[in-house]
Amino acid sequence: MTEEDFAVGSVSIIPQPGAIGLFVDLGHEPPGFVDVLSLPSRAADWPPVGTKIAFEVLTRSPEQIRLWPLDPRFRSGPFDPRVPDDEWLARKARYPVGAILTAEVSGAFILDRSYFVRYEGGWSYLEGRPPPEVGTRAEYEVVSHLDATRRTLLRPVGT
Repeated sequence: MTEEDFAVGSVSIIPQPGAIGLFVDLGHEPPGFVDVLSLPSRAADWPPVGTKIAFEVLTRSPEQIRLWPLDPRFRSGPFDPRVPDDEWLARKARYPVGAILTAEVSGAFILDRSYFVRYEGGWSYLEGRPPPEVGTRAEYEVVSHLDATRRTLLRPVGT
């Protein structure tokens, strides 16, 4: 895991408690944001303004960094409850950091230059470059495994 996978910040604004989510001051631009669907269902259980929290970074864009609270008190539940412990451990063993795998682009989002790829036993979200066409198959290197959200981070081979 790298420093870019995680962030620590303070809750700065809760514009409509229970409605859209909350903003996080990370000490640099762009600001962080936690979506309402990631937070507890009761707004009273959300962290108050000023609370310092550690987060896993879900996505980065020039406008905003999407975050997942690492403290279970401040989230709605597991990130991907469909990945049981045994499957997650098997995926990590099958695709250790540095492994090369073949994946197919299953979704592309032109506006934020991101895309999803699926590979045998999992999926990954990539960003920061123009997305390839849906259906494109390519090789990717395993960069890290993020246990909190059970995500495997990939990068295209040769970048």
